[in-house]
Amino acid sequence: MSAPATLVCAAAAVCLGLPIIAASSHLEAAHRAAGAADAAALAAADAAAGFVASDPCELAADVARSADAEVVRCELDATLEDARIEVATGGPFGTVTALAHAGPPPFAEAPRGPVGANGWAWPSAEPGITQGFHDGYSIDLRTTEGSPLYAPYDGVIIMAGADGGGPPAQCIAEPSWWRGPNYTVLMRHEYRGHVLYSSHNHVAPGSPEAYGITPGATVRSGQTVALAGMSGCTSGPHSHFTLSTKPSNAFPDVNPYLYIGGGDEG
Repeated sequence: MSAPATLVCAAAAVCLGLPIIAASSHLEAAHRAAGAADAAALAAADAAAGFVASDPCELAADVARSADAEVVRCELDATLEDARIEVATGGPFGTVTALAHAGPPPFAEAPRGPVGANGWAWPSAEPGITQGFHDGYSIDLRTTEGSPLYAPYDGVIIMAGADGGGPPAQCIAEPSWWRGPNYTVLMRHEYRGHVLYSSHNHVAPGSPEAYGITPGATVRSGQTVALAGMSGCTSGPHSHFTLSTKPSNAFPDVNPYLYIGGGDEG
C-alpha cells in the first residue's frame, strides 16, 4: 500500500506545482510591466518638460523595450508636462498590461510669485493686463499658455474645476472663441476683518489638481494654483481675474488694483 500512496503524492505535487510556478511567473511579468510603465512614464514626462532632447513617446517606447515591454498607449499634455503610459508584456497566461502616470513637480516645489508689502501677490507670472475693467471689476491678466497663475493672498480653495456655465453671449456671437467648459480656481481670503473671494478663469484643465489644488486646500500668497490655459470663452491665453465680496467668479464688485497693485494695459 505504501508504493501506490507515494506515487499519488508525487503526482499531486506535480499537478499542484505547475499552477504555482505559472502564477509566480505571471506575477513576475506583472511586476516587470509595472516597472517598465513607471520608467517609460518618467522618461516621457522629462522629455515633455524639455529635460531630455527626445520625442516623449519615442523615448517611452525605447525605455519599455529595454525592459522587454511594449508601449501600447502614450498620452501627453505638453502644457502640464504630463505623461500617461500603458505598456504590455508577455506572461504565462497571456498579455500583461500596466499603466503609469508622471507629471509636474510636487506642489511644494511649484513656482512662486513675489509678494508685496501688504501680503498680496500679482496673480500672474507675467506683468500687465490685456483688458481692463469689464463684467464688473474683472480684469484680464497677461499670460502665456502654460505659465503659472498664483494665489493673490493666503486663503482656502472653494472650487477648482469646470464652473458649469455654458457659452456666454460673447461666444454665442463669436462661436470660434468657445473652447469648452471654463475651468476656474475660486479662493476665499480673510483680510483685515473682511472676507474676499478671488478667481482665475480659462485655466488649463487638470492643472489645479496637478499642483495639489482641490476644495478645502489652504494656499499661501504667491503659490501656484493653476496654469494659464484656453478653457471657456477666450480668443487667446489670459486669466480672467476677479476679486469679489461674493463666492462667485462672475461680475465681481471689488477693484483688484486696491490689493494686488496696478498693471499696464496692453
